[in-house]
Amino acid sequence: MTGYEFREALQSGKTVYGTLVTSSAPRMFDTYVNLGPDFVFLCTEHILYNQETLGWMCRAYRAAGINPVVRILKPDPFLATQALDSGAGTILAPYVEDIEQVLELVGAVKYRPLKGKKLKDILLGKERTDPDLEAYLKNHNKGNSLLLNIESPEGVINMEQFFRIETIDGPGVDGIIIGPHDLSVSSGIPEKYDSKEFIDLSCDIIRRARKNGVAAGGHNGSRQSLQLQIEWAKAGANIIMHSFDVFLFADRYQDEINKVRSAKGEEEI
Repeated sequence: MTGYEFREALQSGKTVYGTLVTSSAPRMFDTYVNLGPDFVFLCTEHILYNQETLGWMCRAYRAAGINPVVRILKPDPFLATQALDSGAGTILAPYVEDIEQVLELVGAVKYRPLKGKKLKDILLGKERTDPDLEAYLKNHNKGNSLLLNIESPEGVINMEQFFRIETIDGPGVDGIIIGPHDLSVSSGIPEKYDSKEFIDLSCDIIRRARKNGVAAGGHNGSRQSLQLQIEWAKAGANIIMHSFDVFLFADRYQDEINKVRSAKGEEEI
């Protein structure tokens, strides 16, 4: 799925599937490509990829027809453009809470390479783009999309403001992603992912986004939180960002070792 196809899928309500990849090993690349996901999630907020590694991973996955979704370190427009220059097709900004942050991110992702006062005036509706510039910006950024992490009560309160941002080429925000760990902690229910309170909170976020025509989903962890992903899907999530390579390996390892332990008459782990 190209970046353009990914953006079109989100805006049309189609469901996309992918997982977080931490390993840059060539064998991991081969394995993942053979699985045929729609996107690969690369997280620079919590995982240390150097810029060279991130760049080749983005471009390799793009060449294989898999859209690279890169979470930047913080909601910063300069980090967003840097990731796009490295080959990202989609930017995921963490812990977004206010409209000013989102406008800057929209400018970086949908109006690149415009900067400064001219970009700010366009975003605030004080200036219109002339036809040549508008055509250039649309073409230059047609494969870019923007996702926002909703991870705090403030982000939840302001979320619907973000959905109303329009650009010269459609919505400014293409989707929201729930960050369950930060959302649960900031909401006073730390890591209580299976509680009714957290399930209701996170599913309501998804329903509100989908009601406004915005794609939504969340990133969960290991198999133990698979039920949470299922609850999100029932609520209408159409971005399925399930687990990551380390947890998936751990789950598979535990399953197979338990089979060996059982065959030996030993206690399973």
